[in-house]
Amino acid sequence: MKSMTGYGRGSADATKHKVRIEVEITSVNRKTLDAQVSCPREWSGLDQQCYAWLKDAFQRGRINIQIKAESTEGAHSGLAWSERSLEESLDRLRSFAKSRNIPFTVDSHVLLDLAKTLKDSSSLPDWREIKASIKAAFDTALADIDAMRVNEGNTLAEDLRQRIQELDTISKQIATHAENTVTTYRDALMNRLKQLKLELDINDERVLKELAIFADRSDISEELTRLNSHFEQFKQFIDADEATGRKMDFLCQEIHREFNTTGSKSSPIEITRAVIEGKNGLERIREQVQNIE
Repeated sequence: MKSMTGYGRGSADATKHKVRIEVEITSVNRKTLDAQVSCPREWSGLDQQCYAWLKDAFQRGRINIQIKAESTEGAHSGLAWSERSLEESLDRLRSFAKSRNIPFTVDSHVLLDLAKTLKDSSSLPDWREIKASIKAAFDTALADIDAMRVNEGNTLAEDLRQRIQELDTISKQIATHAENTVTTYRDALMNRLKQLKLELDINDERVLKELAIFADRSDISEELTRLNSHFEQFKQFIDADEATGRKMDFLCQEIHREFNTTGSKSSPIEITRAVIEGKNGLERIREQVQNIE
């Protein structure tokens, strides 16, 4: 089981072309798979290749991939940038400031900050020429984020096992309280009849009919059976190697439905309290499930 949240980083050098590649991958929870790739604008088509590399690693989630490339040649000689890009960026900033009536003054701080963001990429080779290096950095980042997702998934799995066990305990408590429901109702019914000075025998056909109707209406054996089945399935999903987040989310809905039905069919206050406790515990499980792939 894996979490949908993670971070991974990888790097590689294309020595022949004197280029260093850095790849960062981040992921957060999302019901569907949504990937965004940010890479040098000169590398058109690399985003589609990244999608292909990514498809077997994630089933769902919002994935952000950032690929950076910089020349290793003269790396210690200071900043390197394209003068043309710098001039174009300054012109755009001036135009924007003028359209908003914002004073715009170019000083050394503005130039330095802009230069840091405009490192010269005009000499970057075609990405296909260094595809192996990009793939190596990408695979390292994938392995890094996968390890993080697995570790968090293991933590979530342990937490979910404990919480499902708590729900199972609550279900058994409900079953115990339900055993005496009809007897308690019968005694209460006979006491009310006595208070009304209506002397009826416990074997009177009308009393038996009322007890039968109540027993049928308050029978929660089917709900408890389905709850136990859902708990067992949930445990199997926790131990599964495949992505089961959607299945867990569906089971949470079904467990909630069974708790609701159990509460509506039961009159003892003990069962009502147990149902409320179970639904509160289930809500905490649902919050955790939202982060499971």
